[in-house]
Amino acid sequence: MRQFEDTDRSGRLVAVLREHAAVADAAVETPDGGGASVVRLVPDPERAPLLYRSAAVEAAGRLGTLGWHEPAADLRVAGVNRSESDFLHREIFVDDVYFRHGVELPPGAVVVDVGANIGMFTLCAARRSPGARIIACEPLAELAAAVAVNAELHAADVSVVGKAVGAAEGETDFTFYPHNSVMSGAFADADADRRTLRGYLLTGAGTEGADPQDRLMADRLAADLLATEHRRVAVTTLARIAADHALTRIDLLKIDVEKAEEDVLRGITPGLWDAIRQIVMEVHDIEGRLASVTRTLEHRGFTVVHEQDPRLADTACVNVYARRPGAPAPTGSAAPATAHHPDPGPVMWRLEAELRDLLARRLPGSPAPGRFELTTDLGTAPARPDAVAPVILPRTARVEVFSRIWASIFGAEAVRPDADFFDLGGDSLIAMRLLARLEEQLGEDVLEPDMIFTESTFGALAAAVQASGEPPSGPARSR
Repeated sequence: MRQFEDTDRSGRLVAVLREHAAVADAAVETPDGGGASVVRLVPDPERAPLLYRSAAVEAAGRLGTLGWHEPAADLRVAGVNRSESDFLHREIFVDDVYFRHGVELPPGAVVVDVGANIGMFTLCAARRSPGARIIACEPLAELAAAVAVNAELHAADVSVVGKAVGAAEGETDFTFYPHNSVMSGAFADADADRRTLRGYLLTGAGTEGADPQDRLMADRLAADLLATEHRRVAVTTLARIAADHALTRIDLLKIDVEKAEEDVLRGITPGLWDAIRQIVMEVHDIEGRLASVTRTLEHRGFTVVHEQDPRLADTACVNVYARRPGAPAPTGSAAPATAHHPDPGPVMWRLEAELRDLLARRLPGSPAPGRFELTTDLGTAPARPDAVAPVILPRTARVEVFSRIWASIFGAEAVRPDADFFDLGGDSLIAMRLLARLEEQLGEDVLEPDMIFTESTFGALAAAVQASGEPPSGPARSR
């Protein structure tokens, strides 16, 4: 890449970009061989703090293998994969699953998030309670790193504990599902987890619309999403965490640990029980566990309510809400997750749309930039991997078949490399039907089922469809 000389056109473009309140500075570059320009933006630290901090995280090399995901117009997070970030946002921010049945947070709350994943609940708690102090527990290193980045991104007071939480200190075997990390845990059961995920895929997409082919595809998709890695992780207890962080009260204890919930409760000492005001937890109702957990909580002085998400009707997952009768009741209806949240400025997709609109209005006829990049310093050369080069797909029979199927679902205008399956409204049922139609025309191995959830753009998926029909470059792999 080379930077444009200070021509009138590039100068006018930069001047227009600087008019946007979220832009502190900008520069324009063009490829050496010509082509669409790249705009480098310095976000305004005051008016676009979310994007400015994002750029600072990347500049410091702290994003690592994580990616930026933007599930809402005011939320940007570092995550492992897009589909899980969208799922967690919908469950926690949209469905408000943890703040029901009178559960609420006072300002300056002390919250312990056990099973934090990428920290989506942690961020929700920080928004609901100005000045909240949050202890987030996550044993998987890549997820714990995401919690730390997201806390920094949203200026939340979060201490990350990179351990599992259980009945006693020590170590344990842990199953990590990289493509479906929310189901990872110390008590993973491949068959049971496949049934749970299959039930969610079908029920979540609308059971009434699922036919036998959908169910068969759900089995295959669940198996692919539950590809397994085995880890050895450290274990601590809630009592140890409370002692290490000098907690004299816990306003809300959230537990989501995939079948280890009773072990977490066993790690609470009598004195710590008295300091806990509210508990929200997911319980896997296996062998009477829901009744056992309910008895434990009621014995400790909590009033307990439980309910099941309709989308989890074919699973054993139940949400339990426990409050002490003396806990202050919330005034009026529960406050929305953004009630006390200062304006973080735009997320990247919104800023880019606004800038493109601004340029089109102010500089009609001027070529549109190819893409926008964030930086904190225009004087620092950007590190651009080859992967950011424009995707040029071959016009082959296989790509044409995929294009026709994609267009029949999302419309002809969605047949472009950057079109994202989830942005277009795709869900699990649509994914299963897309795969089924592909396999009808191109064969069973045309596309790994989980790729839609891990890659998701038309360009990446079309390239995979094409590659699956090419001769192998090495020795044939036995099946």
